[in-house]
Amino acid sequence: MTSMGNMPFTTSDLASLNGEITLAIGACLVLVWGAFAPRNRQTGHRFAWVTLLFVLSAMAGVTLGLPAQIANGVTSAFSGQLAVDGYGSFFSALFLVAAALAIGASFRFLDDEDAHAPEYYFFMLTSLIGMMLMARAADLISLFIGLELQALSVYVLVGYLKKDRRSTEAGLKYFILGGLSSGIFIYALSLVYAVTGTTNLEAIGTSLSVPGTVDNPILILGLILLVVSLAFKVAAVPFHMWAPDAYSGAPTPVSLFISVASKAAAFAMMIRLLFVAFEPMEASWTALLAVVSVATMTFGNIAAVTQDNVKRMFAYSSVAHAGYALMGVVAGTGEGISAAMFYLFAYTFMNIGAWGMIVLFRRDGKACDRVEDFAGLVHRSGWAATAMVIFMLSLGGIPPTLGFLGKWYVFGAAIGAGYGWLAVVGAINAVISIFYYLRLVKTMFVSEVDDDVTLVSSLPLTVTLTLSAAITLLGVILGTPFIEWVQSATLPY
Repeated sequence: MTSMGNMPFTTSDLASLNGEITLAIGACLVLVWGAFAPRNRQTGHRFAWVTLLFVLSAMAGVTLGLPAQIANGVTSAFSGQLAVDGYGSFFSALFLVAAALAIGASFRFLDDEDAHAPEYYFFMLTSLIGMMLMARAADLISLFIGLELQALSVYVLVGYLKKDRRSTEAGLKYFILGGLSSGIFIYALSLVYAVTGTTNLEAIGTSLSVPGTVDNPILILGLILLVVSLAFKVAAVPFHMWAPDAYSGAPTPVSLFISVASKAAAFAMMIRLLFVAFEPMEASWTALLAVVSVATMTFGNIAAVTQDNVKRMFAYSSVAHAGYALMGVVAGTGEGISAAMFYLFAYTFMNIGAWGMIVLFRRDGKACDRVEDFAGLVHRSGWAATAMVIFMLSLGGIPPTLGFLGKWYVFGAAIGAGYGWLAVVGAINAVISIFYYLRLVKTMFVSEVDDDVTLVSSLPLTVTLTLSAAITLLGVILGTPFIEWVQSATLPY
């Protein structure tokens, strides 16, 4: 394709950004429109529908180009700043699906909180752009730009409910700790650049292949700090401390969104960094991540057992699931990467469904999130109770759910790579997790109904929960095409 005058990019470069450009147009439209539109529920719904339209349009652009990208392998755009491949498109599609479902859960929640505003949808769209850049970045500079765009947008979303003390506190804590993590990350990248003299990921990998380079103490320090910052981004122990406060304090649809999309974006960044730039140092980072994986699974599940707040329980559960996904990264094989990717795919639907159920519950007109609030749910709504059982069984890895298939795949990848002991630890942790998931199920079916709790809903929320439950339950039957899709998107690596 021809270049655009003296511009440092071509028309094909711009075409590769069709999803991001669509979202950017949507973000600008919502923000400008919101500056002149009245602030009321009806206008808020219009913001939501327009945002959803742009998300679905971006999703169509990403998925339609996916087969050609998989067939062409890895190509680059913008002078090597971005990779154009099936891997990046897979994660982009995953982020967009999570955003669409989160918007569906936002209608009713923001109605009840009287908090519909264009800023909410603007920052959701800008965070999506950052996540997509994180998944596709082939250079440290573009990677950091995407990371910061995503992070700054999410900080605002977490603290979005200005009248809610928990939300503002969570946003402030997340901002401070996230800023510290970003500082460590950029310092680690500067150490890598000092040794290799390049910011391109493939060029870094080539430089590290030179005998003796991987023994450089500056480079080793950079790798350690890099793993620390990446562990923070995926909420891995011992750098998980922000997750329980951020997830429990944020608006529930935001918790739903960031617990899957932000985590998947961090894993997308981690996998590309480690397997493209730091593949020559694989023995070093796999050892570190194996320890982190065990600690993350174990602490996350044990901490979740002690929680009476459902949002905090799911927050610690999210920490534990990061440990399961790390098993695929530790395996260090193509099968391990595809297993981690598939696990994140499965986790998206079952976790969105579980968080979305919390939106249904209100006590005295206010959001409630205690375990006892679910008491007697089966007598109030058989549909809601059935859906929640599906989500809990899937999160616990019990067949015949998508979560079982995800754990089976990631455990198998670990065993195939010689990490059988890690799979055993994962299986033990899965058994521990079943305790607190089934405790919630017991409360729904055995405990007496609490008359102070009411159920609210809306058509978009119902569609979100029904779709999530259907994919979670039918995923085992339809699992083969999904696995093949993930494997094809992993082939270049």
